[in-house]
Amino acid sequence: MAKTKAKSADILSLIEAEHRQVEKLFAEAEKVKGAKLVEQFNQIYIELILHAKTEELVFYPALREYEETEQYVEEAEEEHEEVSVILEEIKVLKPTQPEFKEKMSELKETLAHHLEEEESGIFNTVRECMSDWELTELGQEFQETKAKLVSNVETALAM
Repeated sequence: MAKTKAKSADILSLIEAEHRQVEKLFAEAEKVKGAKLVEQFNQIYIELILHAKTEELVFYPALREYEETEQYVEEAEEEHEEVSVILEEIKVLKPTQPEFKEKMSELKETLAHHLEEEESGIFNTVRECMSDWELTELGQEFQETKAKLVSNVETALAM
């Protein structure tokens, strides 16, 4: 059965879908080596940076508008910063270096913690505060903002 437009554009559904995509990329990265591992990491890098920047520009400002959700923003931003630092550390390593796998594991664990907090804590509170219409509007803004950021993030990876 096809999803309704409102459901597919709901910001929480979009964020959850991106979370599942990143988990899938990590699972694939664990099965490959060498150049394929670099490709997988590059995909993970792009997805995570795009996702984090888009959340910071669209989702987190919306969370600040509600007393019940603004409490989550600071910790979520700190977790994004932690993920960003680990990504940059991995970016300069070669997949043959032992630190590469160690940092990938650290990244996966840090991310798992963040995703769990978002999906089980923040999202429930957001659903209580925001209407379906607001979530759909934020979803549209999320998609538009992300599309504008793609080339900048791909350029950052190449640096």
